[in-house]
Amino acid sequence: MRLVPGNIPDRKVQEEFRENIINTINKAKKNNDVVLFSDPTHQIYNVSNGYVWQEVGAKNTKVISSNSGRRRINIIGALNPINLKPTSIITESNCDQEMIKIFLGEIRKEYPIAKTIYVFLDNAKYNHGIKVKTEAEKLNIQLMFLPPYCPNLNLIERLWKFLKKKIRKNKYYNTFEKFEKAICEFFKNIDQYKKELERLLTLNFEII
Repeated sequence: MRLVPGNIPDRKVQEEFRENIINTINKAKKNNDVVLFSDPTHQIYNVSNGYVWQEVGAKNTKVISSNSGRRRINIIGALNPINLKPTSIITESNCDQEMIKIFLGEIRKEYPIAKTIYVFLDNAKYNHGIKVKTEAEKLNIQLMFLPPYCPNLNLIERLWKFLKKKIRKNKYYNTFEKFEKAICEFFKNIDQYKKELERLLTLNFEII
């Protein structure tokens, strides 16, 4: 059994947008522009329970400590599908128009030479805000809105699942500071996962 968004558009809409993604990437390559996939993720300060190996017939179930409360770290990120390089802001602040404006500035700093930066992103209300659209126009960043309820077409969603697996799956941090440091180290040393990410972050977008 697999859960999918109940309001996901039909296959034709998804297929047409997948073609749009590939065409945009090819166009950007020719013009030395940049394409990014962007989305925030909210990592809760707690263990993500997962399967582990255990000797057959063992009577004692493996256990791991967990935390109480719902404190979390918010990450606003963008992923380059060509070199698999992420750009991110790590914060405890809520994601809103002001944070997205700041993040667009970080993207432009990351790619100062690119004439146009194409950013694929979802339809969150703050992404459509006038402040965000005005800032994007000023920075020559073209916002490319995905069809509603289509996380399968946003490449960065796979990176967030990978992050959760590496940082939170069956891992306990006895302080929030250690949890935050682990997330920062993930991005700082992301090259260590290069082979895994090359297999994961391909341009084969699933149609649901």
